[in-house]
Amino acid sequence: MKQSDWGLLERLCAIHAVSGREDPMTAFVRDTIRPLVDEVSVDNLGNVVGILKGAKHPDQRLMLQAHMDELGLIVRYITDDGFLRIERVGGVPEKSLLGQRVDVLTDDNRLIPGYVGTKSHHITSSEEKFKVPTVHDMFIDIGLTSREAVEQAGIQVGDPVTYHPNYHHFGDGMICSKALDNRVSVFILLEALKSFAAQRPLSTIIFSFTVLEEFSIRGSLPTVTATKPHAILSLDITIAADTPIDKPLHPVAMRKGPAIKMMDFHGRGTLGGLFSSPKLRRFIEGIAKQENIPLQREVIVGVITDPAFQLYLDDKGYVIAGLSIPHRYSHASIQMCHETDIIQMIQLVEATARSFTPELDLSRG
Repeated sequence: MKQSDWGLLERLCAIHAVSGREDPMTAFVRDTIRPLVDEVSVDNLGNVVGILKGAKHPDQRLMLQAHMDELGLIVRYITDDGFLRIERVGGVPEKSLLGQRVDVLTDDNRLIPGYVGTKSHHITSSEEKFKVPTVHDMFIDIGLTSREAVEQAGIQVGDPVTYHPNYHHFGDGMICSKALDNRVSVFILLEALKSFAAQRPLSTIIFSFTVLEEFSIRGSLPTVTATKPHAILSLDITIAADTPIDKPLHPVAMRKGPAIKMMDFHGRGTLGGLFSSPKLRRFIEGIAKQENIPLQREVIVGVITDPAFQLYLDDKGYVIAGLSIPHRYSHASIQMCHETDIIQMIQLVEATARSFTPELDLSRG
């Protein structure tokens, strides 16, 4: 893969798109896919859908989806002396926030830099040294000294905050950046779309780039009801349990190829989750074997994504399978993936979509 292609991933990761304020990503993806698809639309939530009609089976529809929003923070209060009090948007880990450089996105699309303050070491008591403060005890320092100065800089209550861009390609093909969850999957779909636009697949492919996954996991629902695909292939990240501090949750590791979801489950209040459709999953596994692409199996609790609630839509439900990219340090500013897994995922997505025809039996029972 050419270096310029990795440059696209870097650009995607640098775009600020906290859940609820995805418009910069919505615009970028819409404009990027417009010349490559037959139809492109943006719904009221900001989801982008591009449709590439099949060369032989235009009525047979496969959806390829990836969420394009990212977790972050939101300004909930501006103190009299110019500090920003914050709330989480999505599962931002407090343990990863202290000392981070962040950007505040204003209503007029300016980025104001700041830093999450941390108590000076010299005055930290022994009791505090091993405690992580809650997000409500944290603040952002933007270098101003009054509420009036902050407001004159354009910052208001409700403005989104993200990690500052920090893309880095290093080691033996490792990629580090904020927002790899889930810009890596957006990148994969865009790379696959380039191939499909050059050589149209047999069946229609619906490219769905979704919003609000990190907030409610339900933002993608209108894309399914609007297009009614025969099957959905959902791309996201999963935990690579291959570092000294990770528990052996499952056998998924870096450099061993993408993973296919056997089961994921929230394990908390929503009780959402996914069992990949058995026949669709076996079809994908067969394609991977045929193409000599390594494919890991994933069973995980605590991780869900868009399919968790798409399954139950309409009067028959939907046929869905999940594919995952192994990923370290989830929701931190130093998320990591490996280029080998990414390249193999692109190959698998392309091969699967090109083999998707009306002859494929996806029935149950």
